[in-house]
Amino acid sequence: MTVSFSSFVKSLAVNTARLSSASPWAAGKLTLVLGNESADLDSMVSSISLAYTLTQTSSVPAIPIINAPRADLSLRPDCNLLLTTTLALSGGSLHDLTFIDDIDLPSVIEKYTPADNYVVPGQLDVWLTDHNAPTSTQIFLEPFVRGIVDHHVDEGRCLGAETRDIEMVGSCASLVARMLREREPLVDSALAKMLLSPVLLDTANLSPTANKATDVDRAAVAWLLPQVQWAQMSATTNDDDDADSPVSLDVQNTTELYWALDKLKGQVSDLSARDLLRKDYKQWLVNDHSGSQWNVGISSVGYRLKKWVKRDGQEAIVAAVEQWVGERQLDIALVMTHGKAKQKGVKTYGRDLVVAFGERRMDKSSDVIAGLTASDLELTDFAKLQSTEQVRFYEQQRTEASRKQVFPTLKGVIESV
Repeated sequence: MTVSFSSFVKSLAVNTARLSSASPWAAGKLTLVLGNESADLDSMVSSISLAYTLTQTSSVPAIPIINAPRADLSLRPDCNLLLTTTLALSGGSLHDLTFIDDIDLPSVIEKYTPADNYVVPGQLDVWLTDHNAPTSTQIFLEPFVRGIVDHHVDEGRCLGAETRDIEMVGSCASLVARMLREREPLVDSALAKMLLSPVLLDTANLSPTANKATDVDRAAVAWLLPQVQWAQMSATTNDDDDADSPVSLDVQNTTELYWALDKLKGQVSDLSARDLLRKDYKQWLVNDHSGSQWNVGISSVGYRLKKWVKRDGQEAIVAAVEQWVGERQLDIALVMTHGKAKQKGVKTYGRDLVVAFGERRMDKSSDVIAGLTASDLELTDFAKLQSTEQVRFYEQQRTEASRKQVFPTLKGVIESV
C-alpha cells in the first residue's frame, strides 16, 4: 500500500523514542537510513527521501538518521531552511527528525546483536546513502548494511549488501529520485522540492560549464520539476559572497531556488575557525603499504583561503588546524577551501588546499606531499603564505576536483607509502 509523504513525515516524531526502547522487541524490526557525517543538504535529503522510498515496498519502519549533532544544524542554514519549509508543508517539523546525538547508536546496534554475533537479516537493516562505507567511528554498522545508494568512489566494502547502487553522478539525491520514480510515478510537491534542491545545488543548476551534471541528474530534474508548486512571489537573492542578509525559498523557478540555496550555503563569514573545520567534515581509516592505519580527515570550507587569512591571520588558522588534528586524533588532515575570489576585478571560482600532519606521521609527510603534488590535483605553493613542516598551503589548479575526487587521490598516495 502506498504511504503518502505527509503520513511518513508525521510518523517521524516517534522514531527517537522507538530507537531508545529498552529492547529490540519493543522497537520491533527496523530499517535505519544514514547519510554521511558531513550532513550537507544532499546527505540529509537523501536519507529522508530514501527512508520514505523504502516504506513504499516494506511494512518495516524505515527511520532516517541525520548523521550530525542536532546543534550543528545552525552551521548549515541551507539545510535548516529547506527542511523547515518542506517538512512544514507536510505537517512536520525539524524537531521530529532524529539526529545522531538524539540516540545511542551503538546501544541500538547492540540490542540487535545476538550473543553468537550472528546477524539475522531483516531484524535490523542499515542503508547507507551519500557514502558507501561506514566511517571509522561507525564501523560497527557494517555487518548490518543491506543497501547502499551513493555517488562517491566505491570503497569496496559492505560487499554483502543486497543493493549497491553506486554511481558517480552529480547528486546522490538524483539516485534516490530514480529509485523512488520506479515505485511512485508522482510524488508530493513538498518532497519534489526537497529532492530537487540538492540536485540543483550540487550541479550548479545543471550548468554545462560546471561539468557536474550527468544524464541521471538531468532526468531527476525533468521528473521532479513539473511536480513542484512554486510560490507566487520570488525571493530577492544574488550571488554576492559577502551578503548575509535573510534569504527566502519562496521562489518561482530553478534558477532562483539555486541562488537562494547557494547564498545560504555560503553564509560562513561569522563562523569560527573551528566551526569552519567541522561544518562539512568527513573522516576515514586508510591503510598504508605496510598495513598501518592512518586516521584521515577532510574538511570542506566554502571560504577562500585568502579571505580566511585576511579575517583571522595565518597564525590563527595554523593553530586552529593543529588543534583540530589533535582533537580528532588525525594523522593527516586536508582543508579544502573553495569559492569565488576577485582576480583582476573579476570574481572567479577557485580552490585551495591546506595539508596538515599529526605528530605520529610526520616522518612520512615528505612522501605524502610528493605524492599529492605529483597527482592530477595540480597543486602549486600558495603565494605569500609560508608553509611549515606540519601545515602546508597550496592552490589547487584543478578546480573541478571536489572531495569526491580528492579523497581517492589521497587514499592512493597513503596506500603507496
